[in-house]
Amino acid sequence: MKRFAFKLERILELRSFVERQAEMALAEKAAVCTKLELSLQANAKASFEASRRRFRPGSVAADHRAEELYSQRLGKERDRIQKAMALAEAERELARKAYIKASMDRKIVDKLKDKKAADYYKNLYREESKVMDDFASSANTRNSMADRG
Repeated sequence: MKRFAFKLERILELRSFVERQAEMALAEKAAVCTKLELSLQANAKASFEASRRRFRPGSVAADHRAEELYSQRLGKERDRIQKAMALAEAERELARKAYIKASMDRKIVDKLKDKKAADYYKNLYREESKVMDDFASSANTRNSMADRG
């Protein structure tokens, strides 16, 4: 039996490669977003600790001022992280859309391959069945001729 050969196999391979590249780009963007989220959480924790230390018993005005300046710096850093996070989220969304498009492009060719393979094997089995029927009918004809003669 002859194996199925898909004429667009190279295109399928190329689209699979493009899909993997898009998936890796999406994973990279997601990692950046996760890193920024962790930075934002660490900043929030540091801000909370700074506010607790600011009013602890036994602190002097200099300690209070230092904690206030530290809190302000943390606030500016939080704003910077939030802006970076907004940009990273937008980039991740673009990467997600690119991945979805690449995935759909690959799936289209993959489905075409499956359909062509199914048609190929269906026709192959149909032809094989015809050959077997021909063999059976010719054998039957030979047997009936031998019985007469």
